[in-house]
Amino acid sequence: MLYKEVLYKWVEAKRLEIRKSSIQNYLQCINNWIVPILGDHEVENITKKELQQFIIDFASNHKQNTVINITKPLSGSFKWAEENGLICTSPWKNIKIPQDFSEKEIIVFSQDEVKRILAASSDYKKDIILLGYRTGMRIGEILVLKWEDINLTEGFLTIKRTLSGYSENNLEITAPKTKKSRRRVDLDKITIQMFKNRYDKKEGYIFSKKDGSIYSRQSINLPQICRNIGIEPRSFHALRHTHATILLSAGVHPKVVQERLGHAKISTTLDTYSHLVPGMQQAAINVFDKIT
Repeated sequence: MLYKEVLYKWVEAKRLEIRKSSIQNYLQCINNWIVPILGDHEVENITKKELQQFIIDFASNHKQNTVINITKPLSGSFKWAEENGLICTSPWKNIKIPQDFSEKEIIVFSQDEVKRILAASSDYKKDIILLGYRTGMRIGEILVLKWEDINLTEGFLTIKRTLSGYSENNLEITAPKTKKSRRRVDLDKITIQMFKNRYDKKEGYIFSKKDGSIYSRQSINLPQICRNIGIEPRSFHALRHTHATILLSAGVHPKVVQERLGHAKISTTLDTYSHLVPGMQQAAINVFDKIT
C-alpha cells in the first residue's frame, strides 16, 4: 500500500477521537509536506534512515513548532500501519527530532500601547481587546462567552467552551481541551463595568452580531490596529502574555497566574514567563543578604 493511502486511512480513523480543527491541521501537514516527498512510496519500503533524513531536512527549513506538528501524523500513521499488519515494525520508532534551542522571544504590550490600542478601537473590538488584556483569556474563549457565564454580582466569569474552528461552512465550539482550561476568572472593576455597559440582551453570546452569530478571530485583526497607530504588530495572544507578565512582575503568585491562564501545569507558566520578570534573581539575593 502506498504511504499516502496509509496517511489518509489513519486520518479517517482519528476523526472519531479528535476535533475537526486537529484533523484539518493534520491534513495540512500531510498534503503540504509529507505526501509530496513520501506519499508515493510503498509503506513497507520506507526505512528508518530515510525518515530520519526527511525530518532533518524538514527541520532545517521550518520552525520548531512546525516540526513538532509534522511528527504527529508521521508517528501516528506508522503506528496504525503496524497495528493493521501492513508493516512488521514502525520505522518511526526512536527517530531523533532536531531541537531548536534558541529562546523564543515573547514581546508584550506596554500599558501605554494598550491604552492607545483601546482608544483606536471601537464597539465590540475594544471590549474584546480589553477583556483579553485584563483576564488573559484566549481569543477563542472570549468569542463564545455567553451571558450565562458571567456573575456580575460576585465579579467573576466561568470559561466553559472555546471556538476551535470557524469558516464559512464550519463552526466548531467545543469544551476546553483540558480540565484546567475550564476555569473561573475573577474580574476587576473596569472589566465588570465593561460588561454592565454591554448588558442589553442578557442572553446568548456576549459578543455577537445582530443576527446572534459570533465574530471570527480574523474580524478582530489586532495586528492591523497596531499598524494603524504605529505600534509593532502583535497577535491577540500577546495580550495574554502581557496579562501574565504584569501579574508576575507585581509579585502575584505563579499558581494564581496559572489558574487565570488555564495552563495545565504550573511548569508551563514558569517556563514561559519567568525570564520576563525582572527582579526574580534579585529577590533570591536579598534573602541571602539577610543571612549572616
